[in-house]
Amino acid sequence: MIDKQLMQFFTDDHREADQCWATLEEAVNGGDQPAIRAAFDTYKSRMLRHFSMEEEVLFPAFEAKTGMSQGGPTAVMRMEHEQMRGMLEQMSTAMESGDAQEVIDLGDTQLMLVQQHNQKEETILYTMAQRMLDGDWPELSAKLESYLD
Repeated sequence: MIDKQLMQFFTDDHREADQCWATLEEAVNGGDQPAIRAAFDTYKSRMLRHFSMEEEVLFPAFEAKTGMSQGGPTAVMRMEHEQMRGMLEQMSTAMESGDAQEVIDLGDTQLMLVQQHNQKEETILYTMAQRMLDGDWPELSAKLESYLD
């Protein structure tokens, strides 16, 4: 059972993904290829999991409750998720070629996108979603549990 409210749950998930990025940077600085690979795989999977939780659970519930879908905040967030997925694919290509520095260089761009995106979600979308979906949170959090490690 998720014991946090909506806003805290998703904000904490942002921070955990940020920590995965920091771990990847440390691994690259250490030069240990298996550690770099493991850290990259963890970072990528955490980012994709976060996108899935939002796109498959949070956004549809928000859209159903508010009627905002086309051109609303979730449409913007989905577009930004696609941009970040593209960066993750470029990072994967660099990882496959063994170019850890390129992973970090691309990741710096990714990090700027993520920070701007998270700011919008945390100050606008999550605030609205918590207010609109408070009564639905037990059902939504039960669905989200299936995504957790």
